[in-house]
Amino acid sequence: MKITMVIVLYKLKPEASKTFQTLMQALSKNNQSNQEIKLLLYDNSPSKHDFNPLNYEGIHISYHHDPRNLGIATAYNFAWSVAKQNGSTWLLLLDHDTEITVGYLHSVFNHLDMPSEVVAVIPKINSENIMISPVVSDSLRPLKEARPVPGLQEKPVMAINSGTLITINFLNEINGFNKDFPLDYLDHWLFFEIYHKGRKVWLMDATLEHELSVMDYSRVSLDRYRSILDSEKNFYLHYKKELWPSYRRQLAKRFLKQMVTVKNKKIAMCTLKGIFS
Repeated sequence: MKITMVIVLYKLKPEASKTFQTLMQALSKNNQSNQEIKLLLYDNSPSKHDFNPLNYEGIHISYHHDPRNLGIATAYNFAWSVAKQNGSTWLLLLDHDTEITVGYLHSVFNHLDMPSEVVAVIPKINSENIMISPVVSDSLRPLKEARPVPGLQEKPVMAINSGTLITINFLNEINGFNKDFPLDYLDHWLFFEIYHKGRKVWLMDATLEHELSVMDYSRVSLDRYRSILDSEKNFYLHYKKELWPSYRRQLAKRFLKQMVTVKNKKIAMCTLKGIFS
């Protein structure tokens, strides 16, 4: 089966991307032919990087520069259109800072032939020795819950975008990725849609390392936090509606904690406004 892979870059040369480096290393050790693989590098950087795909043999690579930086939903939708042109069955989503392993890549290729109800195949994701993905999706504090085990996920789960393999047929069914979530909570929306449509997710027995810093307030700007908060509210207000009352209460607890622990008090005030808006 044909597979299109997309790596979304921002202010980073392709060669400097941990994902690109480790993916190329893993592909070089791949026992199967890479002829069925198409790799798209979607660059959201302000300036185009000097990159020549022809320098890499054995795999088809294309480079697309988009200085508008409209987020990952736009990048993924472009990759979806490319995947359809390629005649691919699957689209593999990758950030620029995920460490790809040979074991993960082998597991991906071994799970391309799945039952029709399975529209997404995902790995386990660790960050700083903590399994952060997938998690159960019926809780506001999923990291406090028991983690899913490999295999078919009957109960709804949510996984981060990077490392997710999703069928082109399902993307066709939902008309691609929702631009209402240009960056944050796009993964929440995607996995909500999977189970809302009565489909399933398969968790591979493969693990990737990924840096997750969006809720580290020392590394998140006020504008980015506003973006996260807006996306959160949109998701719980219009999609995971049953959790909306609990979410508002959780915001109140977050505000109190931020007032004590977060140096930039504008972030706490942003949370306070979010409770009442």
